[in-house]
Amino acid sequence: MKKKKNLIKLLNLNLLDYTNTTPKYGELDMPYIRCKIIPTIDYLATYSQPSTYFKTPNTCVSFFEYDLHFDGLYGLWNAIYYGVEELQEFYRQRFKGVKYFISPDYSKCGDSLEIENQHRQLRSRLVSIWLTMNVKAVVIPLVSCANEIGMKYMLDGMQDCNVVAFNAKGPMGDPIQLQIFIESIKHTVDHLKQLQAIVVYSASPNKERVLDIFKYAVSKGIRVVIPDNMLQTRNRLMGGDSDVSN
Repeated sequence: MKKKKNLIKLLNLNLLDYTNTTPKYGELDMPYIRCKIIPTIDYLATYSQPSTYFKTPNTCVSFFEYDLHFDGLYGLWNAIYYGVEELQEFYRQRFKGVKYFISPDYSKCGDSLEIENQHRQLRSRLVSIWLTMNVKAVVIPLVSCANEIGMKYMLDGMQDCNVVAFNAKGPMGDPIQLQIFIESIKHTVDHLKQLQAIVVYSASPNKERVLDIFKYAVSKGIRVVIPDNMLQTRNRLMGGDSDVSN
């Protein structure tokens, strides 16, 4: 057993500690992830603002920021991938007591290599599994895709989810991305047969406008929740309606 662990370390296959705990689905062998609990989320904190992790009793920590903020050289993914126990312990302490997360939003880009988008989804899944196992938190799976190709695999391994999350901040500022986003909502509602709720991150204080984008989900009886967050509050105070600012 010790020899096997040493070989895993030598080959940088530390992620097997997590992929071996769950089934894989689809052509890409995406790790299985589910969320059966439907929490009452009333605030979405962002990774870079730990002072807001416990703003309310039902705060959920999200990663809806530029990737550099949470995915640098000393980010959680590298800590897992390279098996850096000291760095993993840093994140255990950083997130200690957090009850809810949304899966990390490793950005996918339509003009990037598709294999990179696929790898970013894999990273999101594995970090979600790590958070579940190491922080004992509920992790709400994030649905995201950059194009129609990504839509084909974005739900692989999520078929048992009762609740998922979407990030509406970027697509609402781009007509082409917005159309893909709306199609991805419909695809999700049609394919996740146990889906009951969707948690939405939006920087727009106009929640009715955001709800209109999710009208297909609402028409199918899905509860759509748009919790408050720092950017949304800022835009409300400034009188703006932006869903593209960072």
